[in-house]
Amino acid sequence: MKRHHVLLLLILLLLPLLASCSPGHVGGNEIAFVRDGHLWTIDPDGANAYQVVSGADPVIGYAWSPDHHIFVFRTLDSTFAKSAAGKHLTFNPITGMPGDVPSTLNTVGIDGGTPIPIIFASSDISRSNAWWNASGNRVLYREEPLSSVQSPLGVSWWVSQNDQPSGIARKSLPSTFSIPSFSPNSSLAIGNSEQGVFTTTLAGTNIQYIIPSVLPGHPLPTSLERILWQPAHQNPAILYAIAVPSSQSKSFGSGALKVQLELRESDGHTSSLATCSCTQFAWSPDGNSVLYSTGSIYTVVNIHSGSAFTISGEAGSLPYWSPDSEFLLLDGLHTLVLAQIAHQSQQILLSDSSMTQEPGASSPALPGVDGLLQPASNSPWASDSRHFLFLTRSRLSWQGQRLHSGNGLYTVTLDNQGKVQGTPNLIDSGNDSQASWSYEDPNTSFLF
Repeated sequence: MKRHHVLLLLILLLLPLLASCSPGHVGGNEIAFVRDGHLWTIDPDGANAYQVVSGADPVIGYAWSPDHHIFVFRTLDSTFAKSAAGKHLTFNPITGMPGDVPSTLNTVGIDGGTPIPIIFASSDISRSNAWWNASGNRVLYREEPLSSVQSPLGVSWWVSQNDQPSGIARKSLPSTFSIPSFSPNSSLAIGNSEQGVFTTTLAGTNIQYIIPSVLPGHPLPTSLERILWQPAHQNPAILYAIAVPSSQSKSFGSGALKVQLELRESDGHTSSLATCSCTQFAWSPDGNSVLYSTGSIYTVVNIHSGSAFTISGEAGSLPYWSPDSEFLLLDGLHTLVLAQIAHQSQQILLSDSSMTQEPGASSPALPGVDGLLQPASNSPWASDSRHFLFLTRSRLSWQGQRLHSGNGLYTVTLDNQGKVQGTPNLIDSGNDSQASWSYEDPNTSFLF
């Protein structure tokens, strides 16, 4: 603890000087990725690769701020890293990130400099990655004792200011079954409990129950246990799932749980959007559509017209909305699928030599109620919605033709109709993971 206090004092003394240190980039259109435990940025044309974070403790996750100027990043606790569990971490094969582990959370500007440790690691406390509110001044993360049995009621949720070191000004949110969601104006968080659905300030105060009773079937399997605020709306609705009565006796692990996706307007009016054997759901960035998955089928529902169309992909793919909500990428283990929403069309862009899963194949088992999942931290889309990136991960067939440049990090350009312009551009061929171009609103993200 004495060492932490000394470090905290040094950080407080250095804070006024950090803004003047600009050895790297200054925001804008940079791409980020993790390579060999370090956080890097690079220009979209592959120039000016810059190591933002290069400390001894490996970077295991990060998230862009909404303004594209700051990273919050997670480094593995050095003591835990020496343990058997720390030496054999399991990384998600699509996102490249591990789950909750003992770790330090830090923030740093895109131009590098001295990171600010917003909370120090403890070898007996596991911590999730952190994600931002839309204003970019708070981050939310989860903690739980390393030795405890996983349970949604056994974790604590914390909100920290992005510029305050060592837990200064961090606040605890009330206990909730689900991951709390930030409101679009960043002033409130929403969660649910045995007492019902509630809102709270980011300081964990002024709790208001907007649905004063437990939702039917809750807690649901982890990927469905969500209360999501509608993005980009002044009076946002909330989206959530409830178990339909006929399926209450079905096993959560069977993958066949039927739920209703409920839309509750700010005036309290509630309507049902869909009844499905859903595995995941999320908003579109403009808040006008809802995406849900049923195994390998992904359905987009317009909440105003009620119209819907389906996309065939791999079960377990991570969907990424373009910022303008016109396109959707489905990033799977074996394929990368691009869908154009207005034209209700799709195409397989990237694939490997494996047989891809056919639509209608059996759904993967739903995670239990105690699974500790987290939203995707970043987006592969550029802010203009006409460029995106991908990591090959041995998927080397691009629209039926081999990528002759081999494995690596590529960028792609689209026209307004979603037609690919030219061929993908290789910008880095290192041992890269977690590549991203922009901030991801957790309300629009699936969980992993």
